[in-house]
Amino acid sequence: MADLHLELSYPLRRFDLQMTLTVPRGLTVLIGPNGSGKTTLLKLLTGQLTPAAGRIELGGEVLCDTARRCHLPLQDRRIGMVFQDLALFPHLAVQENVAFGLRAQGLPAQQRMVRVAAMLERLELNDLAAAPVTALSGGQRQRVALARALVVAPRLLLLDEPTSALDQAGRWELRRWLAELLAELEIPSILVTHDVADVAYFRKRIAVMEGGKLSQQGSYYQLLHAPATPFVANFAGVNFLVGEVRQEASGKRFRTAGGLDLWAPFEGIEAGAACLTIAPWEVALYRQLPWGSPRNIMQGCLQEAIRTAERVRVTLLGREKLVAELSREGFGELGNPEPGTPLYAVFKARETRVMNVRASAGEAPPLATGTGGPS
Repeated sequence: MADLHLELSYPLRRFDLQMTLTVPRGLTVLIGPNGSGKTTLLKLLTGQLTPAAGRIELGGEVLCDTARRCHLPLQDRRIGMVFQDLALFPHLAVQENVAFGLRAQGLPAQQRMVRVAAMLERLELNDLAAAPVTALSGGQRQRVALARALVVAPRLLLLDEPTSALDQAGRWELRRWLAELLAELEIPSILVTHDVADVAYFRKRIAVMEGGKLSQQGSYYQLLHAPATPFVANFAGVNFLVGEVRQEASGKRFRTAGGLDLWAPFEGIEAGAACLTIAPWEVALYRQLPWGSPRNIMQGCLQEAIRTAERVRVTLLGREKLVAELSREGFGELGNPEPGTPLYAVFKARETRVMNVRASAGEAPPLATGTGGPS
């Protein structure tokens, strides 16, 4: 098996990084706020840092085991790394940059030339083999960095913010390249990103890191429909309300920290600390409260309206802050309200998701969901 297994701890200034994670073959996207420990984790994997305690195993081989005082250096781990700043050598041509890792491994010149030529052709860089990297576009430089990481036949590929320095068109192009290449590789890969478009594109397996710990794992769909923390909800663009589930004579009810009472599905949910999520596209806005409106109603004032090509994302501030997303036509039907305009936000109980809050990080909370989803 080529899976990566790690269980380790490492002291940081504000918290201890404590991680247990299995990365199977294929791509795992790692997200988290700044300072959550993502870069430190990459350095622990490459051997630049040694954990205070723990073990890292790749494809059945132990890379690090503090109990046995085993710590393989980077050059012996066969890990491909694409750095955020690319770390290309500006004084070397494309083919020399790609060959650097093979030269460090001591591979004979003839074998180096064959492998470099094959990799340049695979990434459609063969016409640029003799060009200095300083003459390349951002997307071309990214492909050179990727070629250098892959030509050494790594057992693990690490990608640190690979799309961050590119324009929008370049990002989509690189995502396509990565999807094609990674589909051919039988190795685990980790892509660190802050770009929600990366997460939406590589959507199958996401790991969320907060405060040095895993706070959630799952697909992008699961993050979108059942965010476990405020960071995940904000990243996915979903409303996340903190409060508690109360057991009353008429049944259970969710009360937000701001004192707003809401109805929701409560099957399997206990009374006590909880959070409630609702997707912005499930929230309707009105100037006047409509007849037969859903049970959940919040009155507030428009704080901001952000227009995109076809949608308008509206932030409403009342007892809680709530975001609604509607079409440009729908926003126009409201009279294109300005900031400060009073509005009603309404949403159906069955479209909400309630989760009990657990004290231990990374524990998946029980979930009660409605039947709705994005249109």
